[in-house]
Amino acid sequence: MDRSTLITQMLPRAQRLGLVDPQTGYIDREEISHYLQASVRYLANRYQLQHFLKMNRELFRTEVGMESYVVPPNYGFWYPDETRKSGLAVTNSDGTQTANLEYFDPPRFNLFRTTTQNKPAWFTLMEGLLYLQPIPDATYLIEAIERPIQDGADIPEPYVAAVEIETLWRMASDLGKATVLLDRERLELLRTLVNGEARMQQKFYTSRERPGMGRHSRRYGL
Repeated sequence: MDRSTLITQMLPRAQRLGLVDPQTGYIDREEISHYLQASVRYLANRYQLQHFLKMNRELFRTEVGMESYVVPPNYGFWYPDETRKSGLAVTNSDGTQTANLEYFDPPRFNLFRTTTQNKPAWFTLMEGLLYLQPIPDATYLIEAIERPIQDGADIPEPYVAAVEIETLWRMASDLGKATVLLDRERLELLRTLVNGEARMQQKFYTSRERPGMGRHSRRYGL
């Protein structure tokens, strides 16, 4: 659904909630548009929504002897506690021999950290920097899941209800008009959104499960 259509759909509800300009008594479409964009970015990044992700075959290139790199702002980090789903891979500069990069939490990473140079096999994240081990001995391509810019211009149908309630809730909260019922509706729709994403992932893992590979569930904190 495009942004303009969604805003039009939201107007009657916003009016009933009293989210109007105190002087004119009308809804400011431009204001709703700003809240809508903020809501899309929050939901897409907080829950790593699959429709807002893509594969970046060259997030960055490593340099010989360089251990840490600034994490690009569009990097979408998946599941740091589950190494198979880190969303990072390392490939030779000619595009051959792609391998998974496993995530180590900082204490564990530091425990195994050395000055050895070789093809990186694991990484960690600290203060906006991505650290690789072993330290690269050549130029490698780091591939990753990426978050495209979420401008709210087009909202996939599975996310429309959650984006709408998130937008209204944010506007109402800023105006001091958020109610218990609105809070409850927001939580229920977020749960529906999260469960829908989890079912999509569960379907994928069920179809590819093999002996010796356990099934993992997604954790969102709701």
